[in-house]
Formats: sequence, structure tokens, C-alpha cells
Amino acid sequence: MKTKIITYIYAFSFIFIWNAFVAKVILQFLLNLKFIPADICYVITNIIPFIILFEVVAKILFLSTISSKLKFVPTQLEAISQIDTKAFNSYTNALESLGFTRISDLELSESSLTVARIFSHPKHFCFAEVMQAPGRSLVFCAIGSALEKEWSVSFRDNSPTQAIVYAFLRRPRGIIVVQHGVTPEELLRSHLKFRQKIMRDLNLQLLPDISMEAYFDQSQRSRTRLRKALWRKSVIIGLVEMGLFSLKSEAQKSEWLGDYARLAVRKG
Repeated sequence: MKTKIITYIYAFSFIFIWNAFVAKVILQFLLNLKFIPADICYVITNIIPFIILFEVVAKILFLSTISSKLKFVPTQLEAISQIDTKAFNSYTNALESLGFTRISDLELSESSLTVARIFSHPKHFCFAEVMQAPGRSLVFCAIGSALEKEWSVSFRDNSPTQAIVYAFLRRPRGIIVVQHGVTPEELLRSHLKFRQKIMRDLNLQLLPDISMEAYFDQSQRSRTRLRKALWRKSVIIGLVEMGLFSLKSEAQKSEWLGDYARLAVRKG
């Protein structure tokens, strides 16, 4: 509620200042250019404030749904309705057979509730998450590793709202690869193979801390970097990217390599 009030105050103040001062200056500047027709100058002057308002207001409202401080609450999945416990148990058995250790069940409440079962691997030094939003049928697994210099690698067997993830939630050093329909064993194998490749190509070291504290710290750092990236991201460009997402190839939809490809070529 507080965010909405502040947003409305900003919007009204911006419109007042624009109409009273800024619009006149910009209009006069455009008219002085001579080569732009006067009618076009007036249209540009009237469109600019709405574009700016939309960018800023939409961004503030979007960011308000992504809190700056993550809050994980320990929970019992069995006590939450609409949780697919069968899928969670299936993933748990598969991950534990691969050497993962179950460390916690967590609840994350933001714009919607999400629950996660967290695992760590004492040999491969990575985390695994099994996640679901109650009421939604999708349960998916993600295996992730943290590398130095703010790099991270996440392999997932599915992903909700891939278009939104691609348009707004991707980061230059946050690699995401989605492999639909693979087993946890195949997911882990692909993750480790790619992780070794990027470490070799970019001369990066693995961050070996797999404690619960490290998981919280990595998640918080990732959240902070995500909010910074969102603030720099154009909402309009993001919406265009979402609209064009369906036109991408399956390979383009399923992986985001960020700056890795460019940097690997440069180092090669």
C-alpha cells in the first residue's frame, strides 16, 4: 500500500513538473531543429512523459513484488495443502541416491507462496532445490553452483513462466539451462560437465561452502543483483522480448548463457 501511494505521488508530481517546465523546453528544442515537422514535435513532446511514467511506475510496482530481503521460513511440506508430496518424495529419493543430503524444507512468501526442499552435495559442492507453488501442478528440480566473481550456474528440469524469466529475470553472470523431461541423474551430470567447462574457460573457482548459511547468503546476493538488473532494464523492451519469446528456437528458449559465450571467445 505504501509503495502504491508513493508511486501515485511521484506520477502526479512528474506530470505537473513536465507540463509546467520540461515540456516547453523540449518542444522549443525540437522546433529549433527545423528538420522535424511541428506536428511531429508536439506528438513527441506529448508521448515522452507517458513512456517515462510507464517505465518508472511499472518498474516500481514490479520491484515491489520482489522484496530486497529474502525471508525463508522452515516448514513442513506435509502440513501445506495442495502440495504434490508424491512428486517431492520421488525427487527426494532420486537426489539422495545421487549423494545429495536433505537439509531443509522452506517456505518463501512474496507475491505468491513458494515452497522448496533444499539439498546439498558434499562431494560435488552444489545445491539442489525441489520447488512448487501450492495450487500449481508444476514441481521442478534445480541444481545450482556458485562460482567466484558472482557467477552462478543453474540447471533445471522445468521452469515456470520461461518468457518472464528470459525477459526480466536473467542476469549477465547467472547462467540458466532448462532440460525438459530429464532425470535428476542426467540433470546433475549435465550440470557438472557444464560447470567444469565454464570454470576452465573463464578461469573461475568453485565456492565450496554448502552450508545452509551459504545457501541463504548466495540467494540473498543473487536477489540483490537481480533487483539491480531489473532497475536498469527497460520495461518496454522486456515486454517486447516476452512477446517475441515464442518465436525463438527451442535451444534459445531453454538456455541463457549471459556473458559467458562472449568472454569465453575473448579468452580463447
